[in-house]
Amino acid sequence: MRSGAAFLLLGALGVLAAACAKPESREYFARSDGSGEYIFTIEFDDTAALYDLSLYYRRDKALFRRDTLVSFPLKMVWQAPSGLFFSETVHCPADSVRVRYRSGLAPGEAGEWTLRATAGPEASGLRGLGIICRRRDGVK
Repeated sequence: MRSGAAFLLLGALGVLAAACAKPESREYFARSDGSGEYIFTIEFDDTAALYDLSLYYRRDKALFRRDTLVSFPLKMVWQAPSGLFFSETVHCPADSVRVRYRSGLAPGEAGEWTLRATAGPEASGLRGLGIICRRRDGVK
């Protein structure tokens, strides 16, 4: 009977250890406050790893109407842990709720990066913006 309890305890410890591993992906979501600005803090802990980033947004059906938007622009401003900035404008299709933003991103610095996404003017019916950060196994 003791060996059965020990086996059960070892199995439980194995499951617990697997549950404590870092998640493969992380999601961040910011609700709209009407300003069109969304701020995220994203941890890139390994400069040798590659990351895939997707954007998703919640919207009212009004954003879907044929006489409104085909896409809406988002100005993306990244701030590295060292304080350096990178910016670009991306256009998100209004008929999709999730889009691939970057694939195979290799951060130049490890640490907390700040992403400031600005929809200007904010699309009518936009209720919030989220980002999914998935770490890929492998190296640059």
